[in-house]
Amino acid sequence: DGTLMQLFAFFVERCRSALGVVLCFSPIGDAWRTRIRQFPSLVSCCTIDWYTTWPADALGAVASKFLATIPDLEDSVRLACVEMCRTFHADSKELAVRFREELKRVYYSTPTSFLELIQTFKSLLADKRQTISSLKSKYEVGLQKLTTTETSVESMKQD
Repeated sequence: DGTLMQLFAFFVERCRSALGVVLCFSPIGDAWRTRIRQFPSLVSCCTIDWYTTWPADALGAVASKFLATIPDLEDSVRLACVEMCRTFHADSKELAVRFREELKRVYYSTPTSFLELIQTFKSLLADKRQTISSLKSKYEVGLQKLTTTETSVESMKQD
């Protein structure tokens, strides 16, 4: 058994040998350049993994995983939504190339933007479902009132 200082030194040594830190940065824009200038050891002392575009099957797998959490969505509709997300992402990449060629401006269509597309789709779907549910409820209440009124009118005619 050791003293408190020895235990702390052992703990620190274990942390140094086993601890790993992951930093995620987007290489787009001035913020990246500023960070690199402020902290040059980010380049010199770190292992940099560049993640480029995802292949189509990876996009499909990611979209399937995220869209699997949507309740009451038939499999055929889910597959169509996955394909729609993949198509939107591929088309945005093509349009980004055209945008760069015609306007000399750069737009990046990244995997993060694909994830944002899926999250936006899920959010929009939930909002639209809620709106439709509300409208359906109002319609049913109105229809019920019309039926009640019709019944009342018929009984008044007979009286």
